[in-house]
Amino acid sequence: MGMFFKLLSNNRFVVAFVAFHIMFAMFLGRLFALAPDEGGYLYTFTYLYGHRYTDPQFYSGWITAPKFFLWVTHLPAKLLVQVGVPDYLALRLLSIALITASLILLINLQRRTSFASNTIEKYIFLFFLIPSVFLWTSVGLREAFIIAEFTLILVGSNYFFASQKTRGLIYIAVGSYGLMSTKNYLWVCLVASVLVVWLNSSIRRSKKQYFGKLFIGLILLPSILFASTTSVYALKFFISSVFHTDVTGTGARSGDSVLQVAIPADEVGGTGSGGTLNSDGSTSSKPAATVITFHGDTTLILLHFYLIDHPKSLFTKVLSATGIKRKLDEIWVTKIKQGLVKKSVAALPDSSSLSGYILKPGSLHEPLSIVRPAFLFLFGPIPLIDQGGLALNVVSFESPLWWLLYVVVGIQFLRYGRRRFAGDQVLIMSMTFFTALVVFSSLVEVNLGTSFRHRSILLVPLLMIFIRSRAKPVSVNN
Repeated sequence: MGMFFKLLSNNRFVVAFVAFHIMFAMFLGRLFALAPDEGGYLYTFTYLYGHRYTDPQFYSGWITAPKFFLWVTHLPAKLLVQVGVPDYLALRLLSIALITASLILLINLQRRTSFASNTIEKYIFLFFLIPSVFLWTSVGLREAFIIAEFTLILVGSNYFFASQKTRGLIYIAVGSYGLMSTKNYLWVCLVASVLVVWLNSSIRRSKKQYFGKLFIGLILLPSILFASTTSVYALKFFISSVFHTDVTGTGARSGDSVLQVAIPADEVGGTGSGGTLNSDGSTSSKPAATVITFHGDTTLILLHFYLIDHPKSLFTKVLSATGIKRKLDEIWVTKIKQGLVKKSVAALPDSSSLSGYILKPGSLHEPLSIVRPAFLFLFGPIPLIDQGGLALNVVSFESPLWWLLYVVVGIQFLRYGRRRFAGDQVLIMSMTFFTALVVFSSLVEVNLGTSFRHRSILLVPLLMIFIRSRAKPVSVNN
């Protein structure tokens, strides 16, 4: 723990990194439009402690996570709430703490390598500031957990193969248990990458006892802890997802994101405030309303009502001053008019929002079909090409930052890591893990919104390849 505080206090970049994250989290306030799922995770956090008759995990992605894991990991945020920090901000501060810990672990590892470099360190900082990574780790989603778990596992593997076995195994076991609890299919990808490392070591006739210890820390202990702390439902779900998942069937599910909104009579004319459709079919505001079905426009809808309900918030004032609010109002009016064209109030065809852009995933039955979705996952959306809407055009300008990351990592590997590859177990694990994530995503991602968000988890394996490519190889022969 002292390492974190020392590096934090002696590095102005880390201090600035934390400060910008916190300012952004506070600037958003209780706005979930940029990350609509955040409301579900806040619900989990709100009812996690002391509510016996409420299932806090029902409305979020934590539905199969062991409650023990959630109690422990969310305890710092709970303590912040007890001293007066708003619940949404406490949850975001937890995400910021996790992403900062990940950054510090990678920087500290880079500084310990035989080719430590300030340039490499600056690259690490730069890529942690990719806008989507910055956004997803400033709000209360799972991405910060996943990135932290990846970091623990890969950094721990580096220490393990460098003969710091106790420290390495602790990192690996904690990260592995966390990844099992957070997203089990990512854990399966991790295990697959470790099997490749084991196969490589077997071919090279390396010391096999190292992998017995790695098996205990990565698979056996986390599995025992997971099974002993999770519910029967979650355990069955995990076993089913590992041994009975139909990847092709998963990729065949609909990628459509549908939401019905009741538009009051005065707003149909272009002015006034809006309301939403209640579960019983009634409306929450005006008695006369027209129900319109939106596809993939959750962010637009949440922004529209937030700006109406919070006219004095800093967020609203900034959007008004920059002209963004006026543009959003224009888009909203256009959407409403499109919905009213059809007398049946049919669904709005939409490709303008991230979640409204439906992807066609690949299939294991046609291996070549994986190429296009994998390319879109890694490189899309392409800037300066009309993507069909404001949201897609805006986020497309982030893509070159990912391209730069791929180029920097690729050049580093070709210059220094290519010859070391067969003998560096961590480098093999990182590259195999990265490949498994890309292939799996190309098989299951069904809309650009989730694909765009999930791409952020590639950051850690890419940076580990970057760091390991120039460092002295860590091998089980050492």
